[in-house]
Amino acid sequence: MTASTPPKSIPSDRIPLDLLSKFPSGFFSVETEDLLHYGKDWSGVLSPDPSAIAFPASTADVSLLLSECNARGIAVVPSGGRTGLSGGAVAAKRELVLSLSRMNQIGELDSRALTLEVQAGVITQAVHEHCSPHGLTWPVDFASKGSSHVGGNISTNAGGVRVIRYGLTRHWVLGLTVVTMAGEILQLNGALEKNNTGMDLRQIFIGTEGTLGVVTEATLKLTPLPKASQVCFFALASFKNVLELFERARKGDFILSAFECLSAACFNEVKRHAPDLRTPFQKYQEGAVPDTYVLMETDGGDLDSWLTQVFESGLVLDGVLAQSPQEQQELWSIRERVAESILLKSEVHQQDISVAIRNLEAFTADLSERYRLGYPEFEVFIFGHIGDGNLHVFIRKPQAMSSEEFHRKCEASDGDLFRFVENYHGSISAEHGIGVLKKPALSFSRSPVELEYFRKLKIAFDPKNLLNPGKIFD
Repeated sequence: MTASTPPKSIPSDRIPLDLLSKFPSGFFSVETEDLLHYGKDWSGVLSPDPSAIAFPASTADVSLLLSECNARGIAVVPSGGRTGLSGGAVAAKRELVLSLSRMNQIGELDSRALTLEVQAGVITQAVHEHCSPHGLTWPVDFASKGSSHVGGNISTNAGGVRVIRYGLTRHWVLGLTVVTMAGEILQLNGALEKNNTGMDLRQIFIGTEGTLGVVTEATLKLTPLPKASQVCFFALASFKNVLELFERARKGDFILSAFECLSAACFNEVKRHAPDLRTPFQKYQEGAVPDTYVLMETDGGDLDSWLTQVFESGLVLDGVLAQSPQEQQELWSIRERVAESILLKSEVHQQDISVAIRNLEAFTADLSERYRLGYPEFEVFIFGHIGDGNLHVFIRKPQAMSSEEFHRKCEASDGDLFRFVENYHGSISAEHGIGVLKKPALSFSRSPVELEYFRKLKIAFDPKNLLNPGKIFD
């Protein structure tokens, strides 16, 4: 699939001829394969139906395209790596997709300031690989890093597996170049560490899913690579033990980089679908039945004495410490393969929520009990990032249940889930934004006053409602 060989002629019902004439050959594509590929994201919701795909190569290209579309009333959907799971990058109503895939240049790495200039279409993993020889990293890291774009990470304020140590994407962006729907180019903050001159428009654009403006370039903040990472994997008898272990880890003489958990159902699913993967535990002491597993990554400090105390306390049923980089990767692979193992050859309903860490134990107990009593036919998988209160809830369709019945029951169970989230003052979307999938549930996490200010911001930046319309709110 390529956009470099577009058809010889593009129908005017897809792109007006006067708009087509303003751009070079190959700027637009209406090839069926391109329309299907760039018109959807990983959510799988809605059938893609874009009018065409545009492939700008510079901020100037984006500015001209948006201003011309704004004048003609043409709706535009910004598109990055499309790895989101909420439908935020889906073009289903004949919108023009603005793909940033050609804007993939990596600029200057400043080893004094620890910054890197990139275009928005750079793949996340490419940033890591570019910085690694310098002993640096951009610490935004997750399973989709090989496909996700920097611009998409910024537009969704992506999290990932090391939020506990490094925070969200917004903490690692110094400057932005953003283009509004009117074609205005905003240069926001540059490479400044300190800039106390009023409202920070840069932060307004981070996390708003391309509804206010299109991020085209960024100055990223870097940090040194960890020098002494260690990875452990534990088996525990209950989720309460997980939280007790987390509290002990918080007090340990080391830096806690990641603290991931997965239920026994998740662990067993990985073992079933990844026979090539060496799992750390073969058997447990008599009578021990693990309920939950934890992957923990640390940097520096005295981990050995902490582990001795943990094992002596009886808090864990079993545990291993990786003895090599290869073993570290094997342990991480268990966590990273959870989602793909559950999704393999199955119809699965997914949710991604968060609550404050202090509420995790009570929230999880209430939620598990509700699924057990109200939906006993469901096979429920829970895993996530304990260090930041983010849990993924996957529900697999029973074989004997029709898809229609499954979706009906999932809609009911989502109502229960979101009410629990609201009662515990949590978020109905921790990592993948709102898009179209979470839009009906946004009121469980945001007040009417907040939503009204959302709409006022939208009107200020995009009064014609042409930029990623229908995402987050109507």
